[in-house]
Amino acid sequence: MNWAWLLIPATYFLASISFAYWAGRLNGIDLRSHGSGNLGATNAGRVLGIKWFLVVFTCDVLKSLVPIIISWRLVAHGANPYLPMLVAVAALIGHSFTCFHRFKGGKGVATSLGLLIGLTWAVAALSLASWLVAWLLARYVWRMGAAASVSPASLVSAVAVPSARFMTCAHPLATKELPVTVFYILIGALVMYRHRSNIRQLLGHRAAATPAPAGDDGHGQVPLKSP
Repeated sequence: MNWAWLLIPATYFLASISFAYWAGRLNGIDLRSHGSGNLGATNAGRVLGIKWFLVVFTCDVLKSLVPIIISWRLVAHGANPYLPMLVAVAALIGHSFTCFHRFKGGKGVATSLGLLIGLTWAVAALSLASWLVAWLLARYVWRMGAAASVSPASLVSAVAVPSARFMTCAHPLATKELPVTVFYILIGALVMYRHRSNIRQLLGHRAAATPAPAGDDGHGQVPLKSP
């Protein structure tokens, strides 16, 4: 089934469609010029409201999940067993580096969730649970805003993905399992990299929250900006 490999470039182009961009256009704005400027579900929700957050988030999950489901069906009919993982790679690259917007896309959290559901539901469940716990802590313990709480939650879930892989796979470094393990580590690394500006802002916020020494006016607090 050599034609099955066509699913990889098809997935890349599908994942390159920015639903956040089109949600903004439907409302007469370009999200790249509003909020955080990011073409992701969080910025869509911040600027357009919770309804559009849910729409964009769901679409971003499905644009990786659906091709992976299709790839598993193809594997059942004789396609290469690594096809689902390669389709997942294409989905993540397409979303994060979309060819339709000068290779500047979203930060990959929702799309990563979709591909994790398609590849290993247990890893997806653990990473989602870690995201939720981190968001609740940021929102109600550290009193961050709802949108601002997404950044630390996403960073925690990025670390949780490879951790969950080692927890749920009996032999994650075995020859057969190693490519998936490496891919999951790279997912976490990519999400961290795409959130590098948020990490700087979180560190700046923490430093600004530290009591200033005598003679220091304490200026320089950096406002939080989530993906």
